[in-house]
Amino acid sequence: MQTSHATSQKTRSGAAYIRYSSSMQNDSFSLDAQLRQIKACAKQDGVVIVRVYSDEAQSAYSKKYRPGITAMLDDAKRGVFEVLYCHKIDRLARRLEWGIEIAKELQKNDVVLKAVEQNFDLETPEGKLMFHLLGSLGEFYSDNLSKETEKGKRERVAQGYHNGQVPWGYISEQVGDRRMAVPDENLQPVVEEMFERCASGLYYDQQIADWLNEQGFRTRLKRLFTKDAVRTMLTNPMYKGYVRYYGAFVKGKSRKAAETLYKGKHIPLVSEALYARCQDARRKRRGKVKTRQVTRRIYLMNGVVACAHCGGKLRAQSTTTGNRYYREVSKYRGEMCDYAGKSVSADIVEEQLGKLMQQLVLPDNWKEQLDVLLKEADSKELDVEEERTKLRAHIRRLRKSYTNGLFADDEHAFWAEIEGLQAQLNALESVVPEEVDSASQTLSGLTDAWEIATLSERSELVKIIFDEIYVDLGTQKIAKLRPKSEYKVLFDMVEKLTQSEDGFYIFRD
Repeated sequence: MQTSHATSQKTRSGAAYIRYSSSMQNDSFSLDAQLRQIKACAKQDGVVIVRVYSDEAQSAYSKKYRPGITAMLDDAKRGVFEVLYCHKIDRLARRLEWGIEIAKELQKNDVVLKAVEQNFDLETPEGKLMFHLLGSLGEFYSDNLSKETEKGKRERVAQGYHNGQVPWGYISEQVGDRRMAVPDENLQPVVEEMFERCASGLYYDQQIADWLNEQGFRTRLKRLFTKDAVRTMLTNPMYKGYVRYYGAFVKGKSRKAAETLYKGKHIPLVSEALYARCQDARRKRRGKVKTRQVTRRIYLMNGVVACAHCGGKLRAQSTTTGNRYYREVSKYRGEMCDYAGKSVSADIVEEQLGKLMQQLVLPDNWKEQLDVLLKEADSKELDVEEERTKLRAHIRRLRKSYTNGLFADDEHAFWAEIEGLQAQLNALESVVPEEVDSASQTLSGLTDAWEIATLSERSELVKIIFDEIYVDLGTQKIAKLRPKSEYKVLFDMVEKLTQSEDGFYIFRD
């Protein structure tokens, strides 16, 4: 029986390499389109595709070879395939010299390289010339695209529009044919207060980060704020209504061009005067010389511990011998508490805290009780919304007065009033079933978790559960507790806790 030439010809094994840059994901150069073309070409050549290598959205990949190229070259060495297909040779590498290296490596392993839209034969001088010309054009395109992209970014900034992700406190919205930075109404007052705290000169970046974390705020990546994140925010001129352009990186140099500011078209979150006062306060802080570095010690209640008499935060301090204290520092705030300058040993109150945490035990029927309490809270929601609105309006008026300089001689009175109003607002926070459910999971396993937790983990647990823990510096004992809003309905079920008339919780030892 006679066999045709087509069927008797030996079938060769082939592989496909496909890639697109992030700007090409929606056009005809998509991965699926490239693969269809490659398979059609391979079928005509009598080649069976046995491997497909791909790199998605890797146009800005920083390493020499992308992961897909590396895997492909490894398989070529092992003889997995005999022919490699790509859409165009600039899909292999943007730099001509890298493309040549890949081609030589394939030739060394007896692999034929074919580009379905570019006809060349590397076995002939003409084919080699064509390969180099096409590679040079690809490299030129890449360099020119980078140049044009940078020019577009510069022009966008010159017109007053931001590039990249909007900073925390803004949301990105489509306005006409542009993406615009629009203030997030929920975060705008928080950003303003950050700058006010910085401008007062009383707060370091880390203290502001701690304050944000204690209020329950998180970064866009749902992480805790750090001093570096706060520093980046407080030095971003976008908050005062400007956009900046740094220029492109220069090859061989690590520094960017000098910053250029343009008036932005977005709404500023802080005034230029407040931004300037913040930068001035930061410069003064940088001028202070640190005389010694102190080993960071862990304080379980740092950031949440407060004086039971004046309500002011207690400062965590330590001696050169390693003893740790929580000290009342109202005199540094321009105020005076009856217990000004007094302190309590951190070991003493943290031991009390440990006993308290182990007593936060929910009853066996807590789920049934929780259902009843959530229904009651839901029925009261409309009654407290009006009060919330009044408190928010009062806080906004105070901040405006502060910005206009009405508290210039008594900034501490401003902060005391703001914190008092914020405490009232916190007490009226809505009960969100999802948040309460998450809190119940934390509290139901707290006893076991506290036993095995490290000091850092215990400190985090304290901050998760409490807004404030008030210590009586006279009796040297924990006097009352203010849990976060999602824990309040759960605290109502804890046998060892009693709620006082002012809304705080008292621990019955």
